[in-house]
Amino acid sequence: MIQKSTIYNALLKLHRLIMADKKDVSSVYFFAIIGGLVSLILPLGIQTILNFVMAASLSTSVIILIVIVIGGVFFNGFVQIRQMQVIERIRQKIFTRYSLEFGYRVPEMDLKQLDKYYLPEVVNRFFDVVALAKSIEKVLIDIPTSVIQIVLGLILLSFYHPLFIAFGALVLVLLIIILRLTSNQGFSTSMDASDYKYQTAGWLQEVARCAKTFKYSKGSNLNIVNTDTLVKQYLVSRTAHFKILNTQFWSLIIFKILIVATMLIAGTWLLLNQQINVGQFIASDIVILLIINSVEKLIGTMDNVYSCLTSIEKISKIVDSSSESTGTLVFEKNKSCDINFENVEFKYPDGSEALADVSFEIKAGQLACIRGESGSGKSTIARLLTGSYPDFEGKILLNKIPIGNYKLNEIRLNTGIMLVGQDIFKGSIIENITMGNHNIGIDEVKNIVQKIGLDKFIESNKMGYDTLLDPTGKRLNNFEVQNIKLARALVGSPSLLLLEEPFQHLNETTKKTMINYLKNGINATTIIISSSKTIQNEANVVIELNNGKLKL
Repeated sequence: MIQKSTIYNALLKLHRLIMADKKDVSSVYFFAIIGGLVSLILPLGIQTILNFVMAASLSTSVIILIVIVIGGVFFNGFVQIRQMQVIERIRQKIFTRYSLEFGYRVPEMDLKQLDKYYLPEVVNRFFDVVALAKSIEKVLIDIPTSVIQIVLGLILLSFYHPLFIAFGALVLVLLIIILRLTSNQGFSTSMDASDYKYQTAGWLQEVARCAKTFKYSKGSNLNIVNTDTLVKQYLVSRTAHFKILNTQFWSLIIFKILIVATMLIAGTWLLLNQQINVGQFIASDIVILLIINSVEKLIGTMDNVYSCLTSIEKISKIVDSSSESTGTLVFEKNKSCDINFENVEFKYPDGSEALADVSFEIKAGQLACIRGESGSGKSTIARLLTGSYPDFEGKILLNKIPIGNYKLNEIRLNTGIMLVGQDIFKGSIIENITMGNHNIGIDEVKNIVQKIGLDKFIESNKMGYDTLLDPTGKRLNNFEVQNIKLARALVGSPSLLLLEEPFQHLNETTKKTMINYLKNGINATTIIISSSKTIQNEANVVIELNNGKLKL
């Protein structure tokens, strides 16, 4: 669905994310710089105080210095609180932005891409939004703060003696080497662990969806076997990731030992040779400890960095997925349309041929019936007319205009669609019928509901049209579910109706009433996919398919 996951691509996406909140991020960096400068007050203040003490001088200046150092510590804490406030604002923005992005993006995804994935499992990546919001604090606070403290500390040390300049260069070189050698592997293993984590969650989701199937599975333990296999793969990849983190931490320990030993020996030698005084020696040691602490924090944050970058990549499965291409023309409303298929051929992404050289014409206002065996291409014709599959050969014309010239949302706004795969969702009955379209009045809904016989079910509920439906139609029988989906397709004065076996659940009398309504009661072109003899006898056009070809 997206480009290959590399640490470089993930860093680019992180940069785009940060730039989206540039003002807030700039505030974080500003506070980090101020905090880094203030943190140097402690060693400088102690150095000065020691110089006064060594000179056996206690004056007002010493008291003022002590107050300044204490004030610096307080101000540093205040800066950290301000950083936390800004980070919390960024977290809330990230959650809001991606929540709305997921809500918008999922229905807009290219249907060819949707066919490759079990979408509920893919949408589990939304939980990485929460992980991203948590890890962003470490990335935006700990990393810049640590880097700034390291740089400022090394600059301060260089003023004490030129030897410390070499120390600074050594610190930077070692740090770059550690990160350079381990970062790519760390990100790669983090991605592998995340992949297996979601595969495990997806399988458990599937077990929950088919709980009754596994309950009555004749003693099979496939649910445990598959879970165990996925967990083993996760543990292997997570162990590989931890080895990278372990390498980084061991490098840090060796780094600390070398630096502490070097600086103690060098500092003592400089002090004995009177090239620095006692105050400078103690102050430089404090600065070195601050640098080491910052380096330790920087290395320790790497797991959060990997988590942050991995989360961004996982979220990109949705937000960077391909959207449907669309035209520019507006579909003519409240008027039935002519439909022309001319030598249409279509193959699904897996290469299977669905239609081969199919040509037919349905005039405006006619009722057409498409029949054929399962897999003959009936549903494909309906899906092509929704604009979901633009990669076909031949011509598909609506009102003598190629379908690709129309805006997709305009086509769907004026098309009533009831196809296999659609379902009811968690919401009220009225929301499931109108899909939140406020232009559809209650009188129109009531008229449709009465025609298809759904009115008795609605009246039997105390809340009527405001009755809340369960996500998968729990406690609703197939008759009620099908009727709600049929009502959804019929409301809104559509110009085109695409209905797949819409009347199977209706009795013969109601079926004939609905056919008459579709032929004479509305101004729409209607295509019904059905094997019903009643519909075929009433249809103006009957199209029969066999293995993707017209049956003559």
